[in-house]
Amino acid sequence: MDTSWWIKWDDTVLILDPWLIGSEVDGFSWFNEQWHATPPVPIGEIGNYDAIIVSQSYSDHCHGNTLKAMEKVPVCTTPSARKRVEKETAGNRIEVLQELGTDEWLEIGDVELAYLDPGRKLDPIYNGIVIRKGKKVVVYFPHGFTLNPKQLRQLRDYEVELLITSFSLFKLPAFLGGAVNPGKENAIRLVNELGARKVVHTHDENKHARGLVKKIARVVYPDPEDLRSILKERFEYLQYETLEL
Repeated sequence: MDTSWWIKWDDTVLILDPWLIGSEVDGFSWFNEQWHATPPVPIGEIGNYDAIIVSQSYSDHCHGNTLKAMEKVPVCTTPSARKRVEKETAGNRIEVLQELGTDEWLEIGDVELAYLDPGRKLDPIYNGIVIRKGKKVVVYFPHGFTLNPKQLRQLRDYEVELLITSFSLFKLPAFLGGAVNPGKENAIRLVNELGARKVVHTHDENKHARGLVKKIARVVYPDPEDLRSILKERFEYLQYETLEL
């Protein structure tokens, strides 16, 4: 569901970047307000889960109305999203993820969590998430990612079972952040660099929107058939379906 994911690994269930209620607003509605084109799964139908992961500080990843309506389980957040998470949650224990390479993984049930830093000090900051069990990992880049040599070496120590990343190009003027999503070429490069066994798209929903961003953004959405022709059996096109690895 765009950026919202339900991930079950053995007996551990994680909810990733849930936005399941209403619209999301970036600052002011006149600037950018969005709604899902596909109705989200109702929170009451999710079932039990062990933790929530918030990867970014922006409201389509850290959605206050959704977080407040969810169970009071731990919320695992990147450092850049911590303040927003503290503001948007009520009664949850907050755990701050450590960067990949520090050897300080956060243990949640059967898995361990870390994050990848894009190397920027000013917004927009688009982090990555790594979920590990033994030598296997799931890697989440909702806004694409450019791996530096150190990060690439670290990830190549693992078997990347699943890469979740955006294939859309979403570009704004430079003063508003430039390439919010870097597009298909970045995603394909990540698949090849990491040797991912499977890849699924995320943050590619053609959402309903209004405001300034809608008027000035350049958006190119991926063609699933084109991606299948390039990535073959590694690419899976999902909406509400379940992918078993």
